[in-house]
Amino acid sequence: MFPTPKTGVWKWWFASRPCVFPAVLKPIFHPDANRQEGNDLPSNDENKAVGVVGPSARAMIAASMLLAAAWSCAYLFSPGFFESCQWKLTDLIATYAPQPALSEGVVVVELDDRSMEARGQWPWPRSLVADLLEKIAGLGPRSIALDFIMAEPDRFSPAPSSSSPSSASGGSSVENDAALANVLSQGPFVLGYEFFSKEKGLNGSDCRFRPMEIFQVRSPREWTGSVRPYEARDVLCNLPEFSEAAPHSGFLNGSPDPDGVFRRLPLLIRYHGESYPSLALAALLAEGERTHNLVLKQRRGGRSHLMFGLHAIPIDDNAEMRIRFSEKGSQLTHISAENILAGQVDESEIRGRIVLVGLGASGLATMYRTPCGGAFTALEMQAQAVETVLSESYVLRDRQSAHIEVFLALVVAVLVGLGVARLGFWTNAAAWAAAVMALWGGSQTLFESSQVLLSPFFPGATVVGDGLVLMVFKYWFRQRHAHKRLEETLVLVRNNQQKLDSIIKTIPDIVFRLDTSGRITFISPALSKYAKDPESLIGKPILDLVCPEDREKAYFHINERRTGPRATSDLELRLTLAPDEDSAEGEDRFFSISAEGIYSKSPPDSQSFLGTQGIARDIHQRKRLEVELEHARKMEAMGRLAAGIAHDLNNILSGLVSYPELLLLDIPEGDPMRAKIQTIQRAGQRAADIVQDLLMISRRSVKKHAPIQLNDVVKGYLESPEFKRLEKCNPCIHFETDLDQDLLKIKGSAVHMSKVLMNLSGNAAEAMPAGGNIVIGTSNQYLDTAIEGYERIPEGEYVLLRVEDDGVGIPANALHRIFEPFFSKKRLGHSGSGLGMTVVWNTVKDHDGFLDIHSQEGRGSRFEIYLPATRMQEAPKTEADAVLEDYTGTESILVVDDIAEQRDIAASMLKRLGYQVSAVPGGEAALSFLQSQKVDLVLLDMVMHPGIDGLDTYRRILLIRPGQKAVIASGYAANERVQAMLDLGAGEYIRKPYTLEKIGLAIRRELDRKRLG
Repeated sequence: MFPTPKTGVWKWWFASRPCVFPAVLKPIFHPDANRQEGNDLPSNDENKAVGVVGPSARAMIAASMLLAAAWSCAYLFSPGFFESCQWKLTDLIATYAPQPALSEGVVVVELDDRSMEARGQWPWPRSLVADLLEKIAGLGPRSIALDFIMAEPDRFSPAPSSSSPSSASGGSSVENDAALANVLSQGPFVLGYEFFSKEKGLNGSDCRFRPMEIFQVRSPREWTGSVRPYEARDVLCNLPEFSEAAPHSGFLNGSPDPDGVFRRLPLLIRYHGESYPSLALAALLAEGERTHNLVLKQRRGGRSHLMFGLHAIPIDDNAEMRIRFSEKGSQLTHISAENILAGQVDESEIRGRIVLVGLGASGLATMYRTPCGGAFTALEMQAQAVETVLSESYVLRDRQSAHIEVFLALVVAVLVGLGVARLGFWTNAAAWAAAVMALWGGSQTLFESSQVLLSPFFPGATVVGDGLVLMVFKYWFRQRHAHKRLEETLVLVRNNQQKLDSIIKTIPDIVFRLDTSGRITFISPALSKYAKDPESLIGKPILDLVCPEDREKAYFHINERRTGPRATSDLELRLTLAPDEDSAEGEDRFFSISAEGIYSKSPPDSQSFLGTQGIARDIHQRKRLEVELEHARKMEAMGRLAAGIAHDLNNILSGLVSYPELLLLDIPEGDPMRAKIQTIQRAGQRAADIVQDLLMISRRSVKKHAPIQLNDVVKGYLESPEFKRLEKCNPCIHFETDLDQDLLKIKGSAVHMSKVLMNLSGNAAEAMPAGGNIVIGTSNQYLDTAIEGYERIPEGEYVLLRVEDDGVGIPANALHRIFEPFFSKKRLGHSGSGLGMTVVWNTVKDHDGFLDIHSQEGRGSRFEIYLPATRMQEAPKTEADAVLEDYTGTESILVVDDIAEQRDIAASMLKRLGYQVSAVPGGEAALSFLQSQKVDLVLLDMVMHPGIDGLDTYRRILLIRPGQKAVIASGYAANERVQAMLDLGAGEYIRKPYTLEKIGLAIRRELDRKRLG
């Protein structure tokens, strides 16, 4: 037993863990300490006179504040329960508050059931739509917003109709679209479109909608603000002829909150770096032929606003506006499209108002639940948003509202703690009820007077929650205090011991106690999970469990005699406990040891030392993760080093690859110098291949993967010259394939996967000097649970690539290092560059795949690569071989490179191809050159030191020469800045060192490319 009868279980436990025993709770768990620290609890002698007492007011207030702070943290992170309750209460406040008067500025024109019955089902012929819109425009609205998308050409050739002049002649579908486009060009129309968060391959490239120019007003000190509209990746919009004809456009996006209720509508969305308005905002901004300027005003710590004209719309951090709904449903003016077409609408109902036109028919209109309990169509949602702005009936709730609610909760927590400490239960209950009612009434009054929406939920929940918990704690404290006076008998000591045993059994750490000589007198049952019988260790020295290498530092610390701050804390040792099922055989586990001496009296002396007690916490998994993190950092550092080396080597190798090619053009066939120059060229190309391995290690490339069939990659490798050389050099090795004929495809690069096969096959062959079998297999693999192998492979659908040999195997102590660059058991330079397995690892990771390795010394190895399967069917494009005449020309070209040798190589090659070439040493020189002269194309190096790089140079060139054609060159692999330059309009990316064909084809293709738009 390790707490003494006088200390008790709780005192012993907290004494051994000072870091988890806050001083603010000390009066609660150590009542006897109040006399020494000046707390206002009575002493033991006073307790006998006054009877059982409760905790002090300070302790209750502190506990109440701690509870409120803990719940505040949960509330600010908005877990589902808090968020759901907050939404329901704020909806009640906003819905049942007196509704402001309608602005009478919004009209909803619905294509309803009556319209469908009279004119036919949707979609209508475009001539009929044009007729409807023409008649609405003729009634003099302020603007007309269309809450539907016409993304496809008209499929109808309608019969003549006597009701409409514009459709009287019928006509083809093309003529109908043209007629509608003509109507759109003559009125204040706002067309709708829809954004998507993921790329869906829609008609985004054909869209002609217009971004908003937003003027931002920020608070002092150059604060950047916090409004960040949603980013879109794709878009569905109207036909180009409609988009070009209509003067305005706005997106239709809007989605309910997680509880299925629609409360907020985004007013702005970002797409390709530009901001676009919602349909409601675009309808407000558009007025005849005039469009208002839009100002985004952001204030430090305050509410953000979108401002135009006399309107200042409050928005949240995602540029969303909260819409106000009425419990009576939509109160806006609704007009059937049939009434418009039949001429039954008076001009006074439309003139000067904003008209929103959309679907309202059953089965066609999308319906949304609203906070008031009713259902609104998507069209009514947009209209209600416009009405909210026009009537200025805003709902003002932002991130500051939650902070105010937390502050109120902390204030009431202080009052609740004080009340619980001083008052009885029923008095407190009445006070809590009054507080909750006051919070509710105050929130309602605040919203009605200033439109600020505060939720009474969290402060009210704090009142009730803190009150109940503290009241329970108060009475529990009294019972415990009274029970403590009875702990004088031997029976209670035995009960305490039983309680302690049950607590110890639930502690996952190993609790131990030693005698004065360091022998184990107690060890907790937690040891049993390490396959050791705790009873078998009683009486044995604790040092027998310590790894021999760690015994020296453990000798004085694990058999600790000191107490207090000088005692042993968090000492890391390896213990020779039997491993669990996740550990390797014979692996010592790391533990964190905390220990202190036990003495029979205070202050302690050498005569009162009774032994040592402590806790051993298993930190083996943490140490393993630390090793993995260190390995990852090492690989990252090597990657950065490799990238820099590769860039420099590419520049150096350009002379060995490019100049021989130029020389070979001048040397006739049969000249003895030709073979020597070709040898130099091949050596340079081999060096360039190693540089590409370094670039793969750096993993600084932008992935361009396409669906590929892994069986085709395997078959292609088996027919490659590299495999033929491997087979010829290893005649005693037999190669087999085991390919699944129904194999799914993967998204990846056939070239890189072929290199993975080449490296794994080559290593397998070198592992079998006396011959053997190598099996290359593929199969479909579905994992319904994760696999814990060489690395953790999550569940999912994979294509498995397997390379298996029966060679010498990999030693266990080297298995975790085989993917490090230049780590090899072979002589570097004899069997390879030392980068092969690193290329394998990075290629698999670039393909989002996973590796599992099974190997035993003397019994062979099996490498399993899990690659995510795909069902995409697109095949990669191939290009025909080019001849010299395909890439010659006479145009003018400017070569920009900071290295003189690279400029000379590029200029010489291009001059040889017939081009007029100029060269400058950097971005600034290129800008100066282009100020006074024009060129047909710029060959632009990506990395230039010192000065601006290729991307910044090209951006400035476009300001001087809009539409300037350019080709990018770099010694690095293609990265994000290269992609950004391609997005700006640069034609192609070529990697150094140059070859005549590579540079010539890239230049020719870009010169022949026609600019779009």
